[in-house]
Amino acid sequence: MPRSKNSTSKSRVDSNGLCRPVGKPRGLRRDRDCRTCRQRDLKCDLNRPSCGQCLSAQIPCKGYPPRVIWVDHCASRHSRVPQADKHVNNQPEVQQLGSTNGTLQWRDKEHDLPSSASGSVPPIHSSPHTDHLGSPNVKLSGTDQNSFIRPLVALCQEIIQRGGDDLGKGEYRYLSPEVISLISRLRDFAQARIDTHPQRRHELETENIWESEVASRHRLDTLVGLKETLAIGNPFALIGIAAFAFFEVCDSGFGQWQRHLVGAKSLLDYHCTCIEELDNLSTEVTGLKAIISRLVWFDTIGAIGRGTADMIFDPWHRAILDDEFFRIVGCPAETFCLFAKIAAKESTDGDPDLLLSALEQLLKLEQGESEWSISANIFRCAAVLAILTKSEEQRPATAVSKKAMVTLAVDRLCRMLAALQPTCQFYIHLAVPAYLAGIHATTSEQCHTVREYWHNCSHAGVRRYPDGLARCEDHWKAQGLHYR
Repeated sequence: MPRSKNSTSKSRVDSNGLCRPVGKPRGLRRDRDCRTCRQRDLKCDLNRPSCGQCLSAQIPCKGYPPRVIWVDHCASRHSRVPQADKHVNNQPEVQQLGSTNGTLQWRDKEHDLPSSASGSVPPIHSSPHTDHLGSPNVKLSGTDQNSFIRPLVALCQEIIQRGGDDLGKGEYRYLSPEVISLISRLRDFAQARIDTHPQRRHELETENIWESEVASRHRLDTLVGLKETLAIGNPFALIGIAAFAFFEVCDSGFGQWQRHLVGAKSLLDYHCTCIEELDNLSTEVTGLKAIISRLVWFDTIGAIGRGTADMIFDPWHRAILDDEFFRIVGCPAETFCLFAKIAAKESTDGDPDLLLSALEQLLKLEQGESEWSISANIFRCAAVLAILTKSEEQRPATAVSKKAMVTLAVDRLCRMLAALQPTCQFYIHLAVPAYLAGIHATTSEQCHTVREYWHNCSHAGVRRYPDGLARCEDHWKAQGLHYR
């Protein structure tokens, strides 16, 4: 039974003559009711993170406000500061998600950002993480600092809170109870994927289950909500589709990411057919442009990895990718434009412009040792590889020289990939360059570098690319390469 409010807590006198409470300190706890139930004067069923009372009433659950009860004021004053400093440099800061421009932005508190992402422009660096609008404290390793999942959780939390404030006012025509229900389920699903994945490398290597039972239940629940939102053609469904597209990148065969991209493109075409209409829609759908940017990136870079000419999105969709986005992924803007040109062609033969573009990428290789310089150089080498390997030229003299150039490009790419730390914010975005290097590797050293890359990606908190390494190893076995 709960203790009476009038009951006195037990205490004892320690060796120093100080009166200390008996038992464990209560530390961080949560209020007994969610914010919504407290406002409605209802008893909450404590079914976190979204209580059953709110779900049954089809209203947004505003979450449970944390409350800290300190047992000893002096002890707390000395203990809190080191604990906060311990992780201060491990997480990036997610800035306010603007509802007017619909962008998810990563900012550095200490450095001004350059105005262009082309050339040798340095990137945005990691900075201390600040929870956004009460979003869950997502604890990820360094390689996940710039992944899609952190902004996704923060974005979901913002939409839920906005729904609680504005749903009854009717200011946003697309913000409905179905949308709030979907976003709540999506937030729970994303959080479950983070919380239930193994964090250590040996656990990942011995774990056969790709997704936990808890995450699978949340996945099914989110799919139900997504189906309901799609049935009414609500553009907020794009956020759910984008989330599944992201996890499809994590879970599906490498490069086979088209399923949810096609669905997102169809829903987007229903609402807007040009960039002006997309700008208008972005004022009502929070984070829409950032979502579309991620999908367009997956679309283009996936076609490069497959070596196909089946991009899903249109050129005007690719035009919304701005310098801010390219700083996030570590790819120069002109290199991405070249990727799009390559992916649009069945073959690179007979196109002198592409050959000149490849030469331009080689001439732009930098000597800098910054993370941005290395990442940009890796993408440039990958673009050269994509052009060379998509050529169907069969003349013997040309074939010999092309093979030599491919070997040199792979060697240069692998040396730069090995020089990049797994904690680099761009590391997780280099999967396609690593894959191109892997399937064209010719030495055991190159194989070792690519193998290490896949392992480093696989223990980054959210598992990725299940068969990227396996496909590379199949090529190595076929070529008789002995890899470590």
